[in-house]
Amino acid sequence: MTGVGEPIARERYPIGTSLGLFAFATLAFTFAFTEFLYLQRSSDLTVHLAYARQLHSFADVTSPHFLFEVLVRLVSAAGFRDGTAAVWVLGACYGGMAVLIEDEMHRRGIALNAFQAFAIVMAVLLASHIFLFSIHSHLYNGYFVPMAYHNPTQQLNKLFALWICVVYCRHFLDGRPASLWSVPLLAALCILSAVAKPSFLIAFLPTAALYAAYDLLRRRWRQALLCLAGIGIPSACVLLWQTQLTADAGQALELGFQPFRVFDPVETTYKLPLSLAFPLVVAAGAWRTHTFDARLRFGWVLTAIALVVSLCFVEGGHRVDHGNFAWTGQTAVFLLYVESLLFVLTRAPRAWARAGWMVFAVHVMCGLFWYGIVFRKDWEFWL
Repeated sequence: MTGVGEPIARERYPIGTSLGLFAFATLAFTFAFTEFLYLQRSSDLTVHLAYARQLHSFADVTSPHFLFEVLVRLVSAAGFRDGTAAVWVLGACYGGMAVLIEDEMHRRGIALNAFQAFAIVMAVLLASHIFLFSIHSHLYNGYFVPMAYHNPTQQLNKLFALWICVVYCRHFLDGRPASLWSVPLLAALCILSAVAKPSFLIAFLPTAALYAAYDLLRRRWRQALLCLAGIGIPSACVLLWQTQLTADAGQALELGFQPFRVFDPVETTYKLPLSLAFPLVVAAGAWRTHTFDARLRFGWVLTAIALVVSLCFVEGGHRVDHGNFAWTGQTAVFLLYVESLLFVLTRAPRAWARAGWMVFAVHVMCGLFWYGIVFRKDWEFWL
């Protein structure tokens, strides 16, 4: 094993560690988003804040992705300024992700003390793409960046994506029949994910459908039906409603198949592997040692579908070059970082684990540098 976190018998849930992680991660990222909002007078964050200020009732909703704005309004109703409410909502997203990752480590029997848990969870939340070959400029464009500080809805998207994957894998990939209570939970999470940002569902729904089809081939009717009830039907209903809402607002969604319209094909040949260096090393070790498990395999299937969406599909009309499908690939890359880390902590052979930790350390160092750029006024220069 890795020597860092050995599987052990289930211990009592470390509630103190979880609360501490939530508070620490929330504060660390709230600080970053606060500085970003102060320094960058024009960004996606300020655009969404302006939209939030226009919401006084549900009749004012014109965009199908309004969860961030609603949360800002709810927090600001408690007496906070809109900007303060926004940065705390974004910071709490990372507090929630920290708790989900720590809980998953506990469920998989990984023995870590509080300091190790803090260090590893914060490391994977901060880890970013390896941009050493473009250090002087263009640290963002062309890469699949797991952490995009400028876009508020992406933070909610990542939170629900991680939460949905944790619940889905626990109930549909562990070899046991899925429980009925997973249906309302997954349905609620999928609906919230859609109204936050549908980028994750764009890849997750076809991936879950493939696994459900495989369940049908194996005559696992219960699994397939519960997947349909908990994921397929509620997601389809909310996405259809959002499509109608967009059409009513005069912004009908148009899709086009134009491979590499947004991403440069030459740059992608090296920027994509650098975005996925750690997961690629872990996958190579799992393949060579025949230790691939169901969750890591699911993560790679999801990522493959997400990358096809990001690289090959575009929106039509005036949004053709906006690159909004890039969020799908970015989300999948983040999820693959988390799953690869959990694999290293539980199943990776020691030699491959060392290689994985070395590459992961480079991702973390780049992530710390990327975090530091948030505090610069010339932030846009580095994109």
